[in-house]
Amino acid sequence: MTKTWWLAAMMLAGGASAAEAKDAAPCPKDLICASEPNSVGGAMLRAGYQGLIDTDNQGDPMIVSAAAGYKFNIYFYDCEVHKQCASLQFSMRLTPSERRDLTFVNKWNSEQRFGQLALTKDGDLRLTHDMSTIGGITPANFNDMVEWWSSMMGTLETFLKANPPVPEPTPLIRPVPTPPVKTST
Repeated sequence: MTKTWWLAAMMLAGGASAAEAKDAAPCPKDLICASEPNSVGGAMLRAGYQGLIDTDNQGDPMIVSAAAGYKFNIYFYDCEVHKQCASLQFSMRLTPSERRDLTFVNKWNSEQRFGQLALTKDGDLRLTHDMSTIGGITPANFNDMVEWWSSMMGTLETFLKANPPVPEPTPLIRPVPTPPVKTST
């Protein structure tokens, strides 16, 4: 019990958590880092994708790209004053031709490993994949992740076709029509 309490106290008092971690040094040469948006945009271009550097509605860096017939963005997270970001989120939003529900989303998330699906309040589907870049990512690792991302977007299209929406059940109780009101003349 004493060891558990001591360990918990050390964890609470100890330095930065994973969410607070930042690259202390500049991005190492030939590596890809969220702290250096040009390294991410350049890696996308070298991998054969668009890599337009822009800013999101919070003022943080963002990469605009496309793959598998879909447009997507790479958002930069854990930024300090819109710089020195620590992680990336690949994100694609899709408005399906037929509405999907949480059962569909949960099925996807239980069967797919590299892409998380969410249902927006507007009924759109949002596919995401997050990655930390603290210390830098090798070009080979980054390219592999981008290929997985592209594959996930294509897999989502196949998944949509293979899992059509379930029609709404017909209510068992039907409303009784209101009898006409007699009027006196």
